[in-house]
Amino acid sequence: MDAGLAAVCGALAATVATIGAAFATGRSQRETARIAAHTEHHRQRREPRLAVYRAFIAATEGLRKAIGQREPGPHALADFTSAYVRGCRDRASDMKSVWFDIALAGPKHVSTLAEELAQSADVISSLCVELGHIRKDHEEDPAAKLPPHTDALLISFEQTVQPLMESLSAFIEAARDALDDNGLRDLHPPSGR
Repeated sequence: MDAGLAAVCGALAATVATIGAAFATGRSQRETARIAAHTEHHRQRREPRLAVYRAFIAATEGLRKAIGQREPGPHALADFTSAYVRGCRDRASDMKSVWFDIALAGPKHVSTLAEELAQSADVISSLCVELGHIRKDHEEDPAAKLPPHTDALLISFEQTVQPLMESLSAFIEAARDALDDNGLRDLHPPSGR
């Protein structure tokens, strides 16, 4: 091989190696920047999520306390005073308003658990109102018979209240996982590059 051709081949090989190294470095820098941006995005979402999760847990705990403001044991019609009903309704309303914030903050599995809790709070609120009306009507006319579905309503109330704390525990666990997630486990390198 003559010296000129060898020099051209050497220069070509050096150019290809330099281009390859530059391409690999650029790709690595792009991937590093993408991971950093993704991580920063998750960090910025964490604080607002923490605030709404905390508010939702506090509202749920408020409802639990409002429900518990009575004599121990199964609920009786006498428990559903106007103050008791108002307290439960207000706390259920607090939960519902915070749930909308969680629906926006996400992620989806946390929103779903919060929605289930908010729906339970709605049921509790509705049952409180209905049982409160029955109690009031009965106080006004003690000789009148209670509606036949009164016992069923009391049972429904108990069955809705009992799992509330279990559902709250599941929500707290899911919220903790969402807050701990830095987003990197779902980050896959782009395909086809």
